[in-house]
Amino acid sequence: MKTRCAPVLARVFPVLLTSFLAFEASAQDACHNILTAGFYTEYAKSDAKVRDRSLYAELCSLNYEQAQAAIKSARASGDDGTLGLSFGLFALDDDGVNEGLNSRGGPSQATLSEGRFSQWKAGYCSKNSGVESSQAAEFLIQTAIPGKASGNGVAARAAEAWSSCMKKREGLTCWASPRTPQGEEFVLNVNWTKNGPKESQSQPEVQYSYLTRGGQSKFEGAPAQRVLPAGHKLVAGTSQIAITRPTDKGLFASLKVNHAGTEQSCKVFIPGDSDFTLSAPFVNRMNLKYPG
Repeated sequence: MKTRCAPVLARVFPVLLTSFLAFEASAQDACHNILTAGFYTEYAKSDAKVRDRSLYAELCSLNYEQAQAAIKSARASGDDGTLGLSFGLFALDDDGVNEGLNSRGGPSQATLSEGRFSQWKAGYCSKNSGVESSQAAEFLIQTAIPGKASGNGVAARAAEAWSSCMKKREGLTCWASPRTPQGEEFVLNVNWTKNGPKESQSQPEVQYSYLTRGGQSKFEGAPAQRVLPAGHKLVAGTSQIAITRPTDKGLFASLKVNHAGTEQSCKVFIPGDSDFTLSAPFVNRMNLKYPG
């Protein structure tokens, strides 16, 4: 019996694993889309520097079709013609010649060809993966939202809805939120949600955690470079852990827990000042190609 089952399991398990990972990615995307939709709605009202960095990071995480939709949504809020100029997506003198661009009312009103976008990503997004860029965008968007402190505005309510969505995800989920006005400190949200029978409600135990690049947890008893002490048991719901860090570099916060013999992990990228940096708009008189 075991001999006959083994080949079947060998074929079925990769399919089940792929389906599970696709479901997890879909759940993550659903939450992410709530946040970005609110951000685009009030894009024109946001601080220009922070919103540009947020959009830069977000575009680095997207494919061409998704990027087109994002640019369209941001422009719909009342773009002033500068979208993309501060991170090299467009140049001041873009006129559509041999670049797949069709200028209307300024460089950032141009449409973008797939080749041009791919070239831009190769030159401007090579430092971080798509997942890292998406997490960076989530962190930066939270700092860009107008009226967040008072909870007023579409974007502020979207941020609250995004947070609620993340808290409903099954198992271990982590995300980072800025703590203003201290830019050197942020909050790592560690959420545990487990539905099911009573026996499944046992507390998960921390097996391992790590903070890179000078990150330091303010959780009592956490050793240097650790988010939480090994052996710490998570409570149901969200634990908010204050983390200090140098602001010049991005860092990773990672966590692995054991629940009833099953391991779960999460990893979050928090961008620093040197990530997704902006530059002065340039004139591409020589029709130079993007770096990369």
